[in-house]
Amino acid sequence: MKRILSFAMSIMMACSVCFFSDIIFVQEDNIAEAAQVEPQLAQRELKKSKNYQVGSAYERAHKLIYGENPPIGPGNRPRIAVIVNGDENLVVEDRVKNEIYSQLRQKFPREYFALMKGTDVNTKLLQYAEETYYNQRGTMTVTESGTGSLPPKSPDSGAVSVVLHGVTDFLFGKQDSGATGTTVTASHSDKVDVDGLPVAMQPRGLADMRREDFVRAGHECGYDYVFVATLTQGKGRDARHNFVLFNSVTNYQNVWLRLRFVDVQSGDYLYRNDIAVQGKAHNGSRTGRVYQRAVHKAMQEAMNDIEIVR
Repeated sequence: MKRILSFAMSIMMACSVCFFSDIIFVQEDNIAEAAQVEPQLAQRELKKSKNYQVGSAYERAHKLIYGENPPIGPGNRPRIAVIVNGDENLVVEDRVKNEIYSQLRQKFPREYFALMKGTDVNTKLLQYAEETYYNQRGTMTVTESGTGSLPPKSPDSGAVSVVLHGVTDFLFGKQDSGATGTTVTASHSDKVDVDGLPVAMQPRGLADMRREDFVRAGHECGYDYVFVATLTQGKGRDARHNFVLFNSVTNYQNVWLRLRFVDVQSGDYLYRNDIAVQGKAHNGSRTGRVYQRAVHKAMQEAMNDIEIVR
């Protein structure tokens, strides 16, 4: 009986070893397969509108109109990579970026064009900038100059202290503490951007990129066109109006919209323009609404310049 039990136990142990070895082998295969997965940038098409949500009813209607292969994704439509950059005060305003996106949607309808967020093109361009222009960055020069001795610091203050110090200086001569002070001055020398405008305290980003850089990045990422909007803040002023019963302020702000619309296939600009516009608001500040109104006018001018041939 003992021999039978020991024989059965040995069989069970052998089976368990085989079972667990199979599990380990399968897990190793899964790990090997998981190791082959690589992160990639998603190519996202702009929404049909700012708050647009694709629902099941829309998908069914879309399928009825376009058949079994509806162009929900890029499909065979020309692909336009859209990049918005520039001064931080303008770029941080969502209403400014939405103004650009909304007018692009109107000019380039979804049925004929695929407006894409050019995150992959932007990544390529930033890589070019980091590799090519690293050694051309600006430098900071710090100089120190002596200013002579500094007067002793006294805990007392006020008119009495001034009188007492004046009396002691008259009787015993002006006393110095012997401490030497220095004035530190710093001068910052930096390159301007490709259009000759200075870059403020922010990442240079695409400031050094030229037409051939946009063409190369667009070609590598598979786009037909690259649309780059660079926002730059100009001069601003506040005009005050004093009326009999009330006062008001009109806020003016100039904005430069520098546009580059690159045809990747030909390697040339399809459209290139620097548009200066002025936004205006009342009794507010030179941000937000003023920026949006200025960019609205600039985008209208640019979109009127571009003709869609069908």
